[in-house]
Amino acid sequence: MFSLDSPESYRLYDKSNMLSNILDLPDQIATAYDQLKKFPLPSTYINAKNIVILGMGGSAIGGALVASLAKEARLPIFVHRDYEVPRFVSRESLVIAVSYSGNTEETLTGFIQAAEKGAKIVVATCGGKIGSIATRYKAPVYKINYGAQPRAALGYLFTSVLMFLEKIGQFDIDQDKIRESLLLMKGFRNKIGPQVASSENLAKQIAKNLVNKIPVFIGSGILSDVARRWKTQTNENAKQAAFFETLPEADHNFIVGQENPKDLRNKIWVVFLTSRYDHPRNILRHKITVEILQKANTPYETVMIPIATSPLSEQLLSIYLGDFVSFYLALLNKVDPTEISNINYLKDKLAEKPLEY
Repeated sequence: MFSLDSPESYRLYDKSNMLSNILDLPDQIATAYDQLKKFPLPSTYINAKNIVILGMGGSAIGGALVASLAKEARLPIFVHRDYEVPRFVSRESLVIAVSYSGNTEETLTGFIQAAEKGAKIVVATCGGKIGSIATRYKAPVYKINYGAQPRAALGYLFTSVLMFLEKIGQFDIDQDKIRESLLLMKGFRNKIGPQVASSENLAKQIAKNLVNKIPVFIGSGILSDVARRWKTQTNENAKQAAFFETLPEADHNFIVGQENPKDLRNKIWVVFLTSRYDHPRNILRHKITVEILQKANTPYETVMIPIATSPLSEQLLSIYLGDFVSFYLALLNKVDPTEISNINYLKDKLAEKPLEY
């Protein structure tokens, strides 16, 4: 097995230095936060009656994470991962289009539809087609200047949505909590980074547990979409099958599916992402769900970030841990964490029948 305790050999597989992007996450957030404090939105945007966040894959997850944090928002928030926007989108909607590349066809299609409906629109992107189309509709554009895969630029994508919502009064951002969260992330980096031995490194330990397994990540509340992030990072970075579930929904179906196939316990590994800020009933559900898995002899582990001091810091620290886990798992699988040949193949085939914008 590849030695995770030999960082000097990481570049054997990490040819594009994905590690640097993962290490950089708190710095991405800090940079984006400073930039977006000065980013203007039209004053009329505060009159929106609903919010729709458009995005796919790594570009969508930032909006989903923010939406799960914004439980006290006065407006409904929808994360839309598809082509056509919901029929309710109108002049009274704020539509946030997030496309890191600027060429995501689902997001482009939905963005144009929303603009034609007269919705209030704003974009976060590196450029691409959506940048030029936004100019056509005089939409504000937050331009991201960071060279990486979309999933590796989460700090910019997450913070852009966070700040857009703050500017229209949907999210009350405590600057001290932002700074505290970033300090905690940097401290956590010193505990799960490449120089820390596996015997003391939680991220390396979890990665080793997932080798030759199909992970099922389970989260609830503010960690529901963190579980999704762990799943997608495992898919893309480690090139490994993985799935995610949420509580309480998993208790209405997943727990019944522990009987077949008969060798299931040899195939899966359940990872519970637990929160200090969760609903008390979900905390109880986790305890009972663990009992059910124990009876079925289904292997599992429970992860909690005890150093978190707020829902924001807990979410960000949990994301950070999952990103490191997926990176270490990629090395254990002896694959390049950056390479995404299947996605590139699909995009090339779609490009043979391009959409008109």
